[in-house]
Amino acid sequence: MNNKKATNDSPKETSGGAINGISIASFLQMLEQERHSCQVQVASNNRSGTLYFKDGALIDAEQEHLQGIEAAYTIVSWENPSISLGKVVARSRLIEHPLGFILLNAAKQQDEQTETMAQTAITYVLKDAEENPDFQKSIRVLTAIEGIRYFFLLNKSGKIVVYSAPTPALGELIIYCIITSSNLRKILQVQSPRRIHMHMKDGSSLLILPKAGKILGMVLDAHSSVSEISNQINAGLSVK
Repeated sequence: MNNKKATNDSPKETSGGAINGISIASFLQMLEQERHSCQVQVASNNRSGTLYFKDGALIDAEQEHLQGIEAAYTIVSWENPSISLGKVVARSRLIEHPLGFILLNAAKQQDEQTETMAQTAITYVLKDAEENPDFQKSIRVLTAIEGIRYFFLLNKSGKIVVYSAPTPALGELIIYCIITSSNLRKILQVQSPRRIHMHMKDGSSLLILPKAGKILGMVLDAHSSVSEISNQINAGLSVK
């Protein structure tokens, strides 16, 4: 560890070897990309749990009486975690789903727990978006389309600018999908996908569209037509 002073937005390693200041989702994505094998011990608000990685794949998790994917869902939803790494141990694989699937469903479960009947106000992460006519036009278009539960707008750098979801948790999954898509595009030497569409357990779905220098992430109702919503967005934003 170097002597460079960490900012509030940077991961920080404590004297006990714990890493703070980074989301669990971001940290796990790094382990996946670098194909690490290790234990990930996570603590938050007097709770603790362990995630087990082998060659970058999450193979098991445990948290109190929970084990496997249910324990993973619980752990990855914690905020302000303290993370430390342990040695590799022999572990049977109880989790078959990829990390992206787990992050998606954990974020969805977290949103469902905090969602109320009242309409959720739009949250600006970057205040400049409140005065930006381009982002304001996108917000008007998305809020007017029936079938979109809530949305995220990201800039061309892949950072969340504004969202209408109850919590920003799903934004981590959108960023993960974008990074994964970009990496696959480079490896396969193909064009970027026109859209990413992922189904959720409750029948709703996540739709990600790159449009006019922005990235739109939306959670759609179960019976919404992806093609119809995409066409409405294209028409509303005058994208040919």
